[in-house]
Amino acid sequence: MRTSRKRSPEQRHDRYAAERRQGEQIVADELERVWGWSGPAGAIRAQRRADFLIAAAELGPGVRTLELGAGTGEFTRRLVESGCALVAVELSEATAERCRARVGDAAEVVVGNIETGEGLEGRTFDAMVGVSVLHHVNMKLCLQNTFSLLEAGGRFAFSEPNMSNPQVWAMKNLDFVARRLHETRHETAFRVKRLRRLFEDAGFEVTVCEPFDFLHPLTPKRLIAPVLRAGRLLERTPLRAVAGSIRIAGRRR
Repeated sequence: MRTSRKRSPEQRHDRYAAERRQGEQIVADELERVWGWSGPAGAIRAQRRADFLIAAAELGPGVRTLELGAGTGEFTRRLVESGCALVAVELSEATAERCRARVGDAAEVVVGNIETGEGLEGRTFDAMVGVSVLHHVNMKLCLQNTFSLLEAGGRFAFSEPNMSNPQVWAMKNLDFVARRLHETRHETAFRVKRLRRLFEDAGFEVTVCEPFDFLHPLTPKRLIAPVLRAGRLLERTPLRAVAGSIRIAGRRR
């Protein structure tokens, strides 16, 4: 089992090193498949998240947008389709380079740290978005040093793993499952009330914070349509509490 503890500065640096090592491994061993975006069901899940980010954060031409934790650019390439002026920040040099190769000049890809604000000095943004990134970081530091770059009235939208989902719980709490799925030891997940409270306590207005998505990335192609139909129904019932992800959006007051 894993335990959650307050991290010292030395432990934070260990986490940063672990994230960089993971990025190098992802690129060297072609481990992007672990995230599940490449298959037929995964592609639908990815597009659903990108569509949510674009709509909820009101991305469009000229909107100065920061994508947190861009990884290898899976969502960067979708976000630039909105026409926004996109800066994508990533901690790992290896995955940032893969992202840069993927999107070319369509976005500016920078190596930086969203807990400390390193790499983003002197910038401000109209919108901030990301997928499966906030559960990697110290949210207090991230809200203090990166979300402070969001203009008053600026929008944010994120999708994060839902700790109330049984598979997500196992990934984040059982070491043998985490190792199989190449999780770093410091990764966690959120419950709806806690994620909302983190933003509200930091002075942000939250307009939506809810579980969503019952489509598993390994769903066979022939079953995708019925699973999507069932998922839309489940999202209207109390069972939505165990959906795979949480989507959150709002604005800075």
